[in-house]
This record gives sequence, structure tokens and C-alpha cells, in this order.
Amino acid sequence: MSNKSRKLSKNENTSSKKSKSKQVVSRVVIEGEGRDEWDKRYLKFAVVGSDRDIPPFSIEQFFGDSKPVFAALANAGWNGFTTKARNELLEKLQKRKPEPPSFKVVTRLGWNSGAYVFPDEIVGKPKTPLQKAFGRLDHAMLDKYRVNGTLEQWQDQIASKCVGNSRLMFAVSLAFTGPILRFVTGPKSGGFQPWGPAETGKTTGAMVAGSVWGCHRGEGRREKGFAESWNSTAGKIEVTALAHNDSLLILDETKRAGKDDRERAQVVTLVAFGLAEFTEKERLTNPDSVRSWRCYFLSTSNLSLGQLGNRGHVVIDEAERGRLADIPLPNDGHGIYEELHGFVDGEALSDALQHRSRKYYGVPARKFVRKLVSERETDPQGLKNFLKAERSHYLKKLKAEVEADGLRPLNRNSSRYATVFAAGSLAIKFGILAWSRKKLLKAILSCQLDQLRRADDDDEGADPSVESLRAKLVRYLDDHRSKFMYLNKKRPQLGSHKLGSVAGYRAKIKGDKWYYLTADQLTAIIGKGPNAGTLKHTLVNEGLMDHTKKKFVVQRKIFVGGKGNKNYAWVHAIKADIRKKKDSGTAEPMVHDGKE
Repeated sequence: MSNKSRKLSKNENTSSKKSKSKQVVSRVVIEGEGRDEWDKRYLKFAVVGSDRDIPPFSIEQFFGDSKPVFAALANAGWNGFTTKARNELLEKLQKRKPEPPSFKVVTRLGWNSGAYVFPDEIVGKPKTPLQKAFGRLDHAMLDKYRVNGTLEQWQDQIASKCVGNSRLMFAVSLAFTGPILRFVTGPKSGGFQPWGPAETGKTTGAMVAGSVWGCHRGEGRREKGFAESWNSTAGKIEVTALAHNDSLLILDETKRAGKDDRERAQVVTLVAFGLAEFTEKERLTNPDSVRSWRCYFLSTSNLSLGQLGNRGHVVIDEAERGRLADIPLPNDGHGIYEELHGFVDGEALSDALQHRSRKYYGVPARKFVRKLVSERETDPQGLKNFLKAERSHYLKKLKAEVEADGLRPLNRNSSRYATVFAAGSLAIKFGILAWSRKKLLKAILSCQLDQLRRADDDDEGADPSVESLRAKLVRYLDDHRSKFMYLNKKRPQLGSHKLGSVAGYRAKIKGDKWYYLTADQLTAIIGKGPNAGTLKHTLVNEGLMDHTKKKFVVQRKIFVGGKGNKNYAWVHAIKADIRKKKDSGTAEPMVHDGKE
């Protein structure tokens, strides 16, 4: 072959490669552009000859990790395996001019543009076309929104067994709150926690509530139905919440929340606060805009919130209680049940309901949402008026009960209970629940009133006030220790430093670590009165607080620059060991002569 022939052949080969490369790129078409709730731009791709639907991808992904885009195209049949092919596709995008949005991008479940979005279905007629882009959500969580059985089977096999069982009637009504939260006043987030001894039906109640929405796949996760586990939630609060927007989040067994009492208490309060914020934290690692959610959550626990705090030495105050409301087991019941419906005992009823919750699920939520969407389209004001009236009715009945008993409920909790009643009432109106409204009201009032009347159950045999004060002190030391002045390194100058102007002082003496607080500082933390005094006596007896014969304050060397006792100040001296897990034994008191 001549040189000319070789050159021609080489040129033809190069031309052929370019032609094939162009053919590869030409198989990828852009069907349109869209914008999400925060006006972020997305592109909708398709592969010629493939019937696979590819979700839209944000433009921002091409400036970060574009591998998911190419993987989605490859799974749809595009053979863009070479770097050259991918670069040519990017070049094609570079030359493309932006277009006006032809659809709206949905990044979370729930309401959007007048329609309700499930992972596999959009209910209603959205004002603008919708495209789902759930790339940042947990797909195992999305996959559990599925349907099995009929509404009649669910009503007969599950809902009918809730009648006469206040905690089950509450849990099922709670399951319908998500879709109505946008139409009611009051909190859009927060939770409830049925608690009591192990194996009393709490998990069953959670599974019954979850059967309204669906059931996990796979034997391991399917065992708990629709629920998530506490042990996998703390590190991904926001992703978990977004996967349950406008629906219901269930977290089973707080004992799985941490490896010890303190960690469990911290995780539960952290998650409760995080879910109640109902907005993602804005981080540099967030590839897209910050999103928000609306949903109530249901937690199950062997201990009340107060007991979790007492055991973990974590302060539980009204802020925590206003975000997670405890619901004790009913008095004189069979665990969580008051009515066994012919079953020999609570265990037999639990076994049956758990089995049925894995067999009949998902239909009630679909029926409820379809009815709700229709009601919103035909009579939106009537819908809002109904929900408002039901909430007002509950709050009026509650007020009469608490005034008669001298109880003091938290407004946020009462408002949530009112929304649960409104959701259950609407499900009755829609024909999904066959209960009477009167029985539903009695059941939900029972849950809230029992919690208020049994607030002392947080005691666990000890004075909760003293334990709470101790936890508060430990929490202060944990949170502010880094701001304490370390006296072994540098002491402040007498006359130029005001005692108590820093969060506290710390020092190491003969191998022991101490914290020093002024009298005013300790009072600000634990207050005054008998319980504060009892706590001080307890700490002295445990060897955790130094004392003189008549006082809980001792002299410690704080300053430099003076002579004699001028360098000393009267402070509360607390041993750093208080931050460790409380010992069951009692140490002998440590007595000093007032000097180091």
C-alpha cells in the first residue's frame, strides 16, 4: 500500500471514529429544563431507543460529582464509557442555550404545586408538570411507601382491633396528620412517645400506625413494618425527616439510640430538637439548597423522657417536653391494650397485629390523600374550617378536664394533640376509619391526661428534682468546661480580675481535678431551696464536693499579686469525677482545712 493510500486509510479511520463518537453523543437528548422549590436549574435527559425514565439532574452536579449523571445514562443504555465520549457530551451541554423551565422539580415527598407526591405516584393535578429528583434521599426509606391488600381488609383486620384501645386509636390518627399539617395552625413538627416496660405492645402500636403508609422490604427491616430504628437516625436526622415529609416518621426503641444511658439521653434530645427545627442545617457540604419538612414523629421507649434524662444525667426541661410528649401505658390495661378483642392475652393480640401490619398496608394513606386532594380542589375553605373546628373542639374539652384536675399542659403539646384529633376526625369523615368521633376524642384525651396525671413516674423511686438539678450541673460543666480558667497554667491578677467573670475555674491538685464555681454561679445553675441543699449534701457524701464544717464553700487559691489569704477566694469546689457515670456506692466525705 502506498503512503497516499495509508494516509487516506488513516483519515477514513479517524473520520469513522469521530462519526461513531458523534453517534454515541447524539443518543443523549435533553427533553427540557426545570427548576426546584429554590429556583435551582435542572436538566431532564433521555436516551434514544430506551424507555427508562431518567430523573432530572441539577446543573450544580456537573460542577461537583457528575458520576451519578453518567451512571444513570449508562443504565438507560448509553455507551458513554470513555472519557472522550463523556467530554463530548459535556461539550454539547456547553454549547446548549438555556431554555425557560417546562417543569418543576420535586426533591421531597408531600405537597407540591397543588398535588401530593409519593415516590411512585403523583396524586392530583399539579399546576405545573412535576419531575421527581429524590437523589439525596434514602431509597430504602422511599421504597417502603408501597401498597398491599385492600382498604376493607385493613379496616377489618387492623383498624377494628384498635377500637377500645386508646393508644392504638391515637397512633392510627397520628398517621394521618402529615398531609393535613399545611392546612392547620399550630406546630408542624414534634413527636409523641408511648413508653413502658418491654414487651407490652409499644412496637406493635408503632407498626399499626405505620401500616397506614406502607412496609419495608427485606426480612430485616420488614420485621418492624414502616418504622425506622433509633440506632440509625442520629447521624442522618435531616435525610430521614425529608423522606417522611407530609407523612409520618416512626422511630422504634430508644434503647438503641446509644451505647450507654448518657448517650441515649443525648441522642434522643438531639433528634427531638433536630426534627422540631424542620429545616436542614446549611453546610458547606450541602450540594443543593437547604430544604424543610413537615411531619410528626412517633417514638417508642421503655423509659419516659424524664427517666432517660435522669439516668443519663441530662437535663430534661419544658423545651424537651414540648418537642416530645410522653404517653404512658393505660392504667389497669394489658400492656398497651385496654381491649383484647377475644385474644387470650396482649401477646397474642400483638403477634396478630404485627403479622397483619406486614400483610395489609399503604392503602389507607393513598385513599386519605386522594380524598384530601379532591376536597382541597372542590372546597378548600370548607376543609380548613372543618380542621379548625375539630382542633378547637379538642382544646375546649381538654381545658375543661385540666381545670377540673388542676393540671398544666404545655401549649405546644396540646396543639399537636388537637391536630391528631382533627386528622382522625377527617379520616372518619372520609370513611377510612369506622370509629365514632366521640370514642376518638375520649381516646386521645386519655393519652394526654394520663401523661399529665402520671408526671411523677419520671421519679423511678428517687426525687426527680434533685436528679434533675444534678444533671443540670453536669450539663453546665460539660458545656462550659472549655471556657473555665485553668489556674495551673495562669492565675489572674488580684485587683484586675473580677471573681466570677468567667464561666468557672479549674485546677489540678495532687492528681485530682477540680472545678470552682462562685456561690452566685452555682445558684444560677441549680437555684435555691431544699432540693438544691439536698444536692449539695449528696455531693459531699459522695466525695464530689469539698466543704468546711458549716459551709459548702471552701477557700481556694485563685489570684496572684496579694499576700496571705488575699490570694484566696470562697468558692464551691466540685470534683471533676462528677462528670463520670454516677457510682452506686457512696464515698466518704473529703474534709479540707480550707487551704491547699
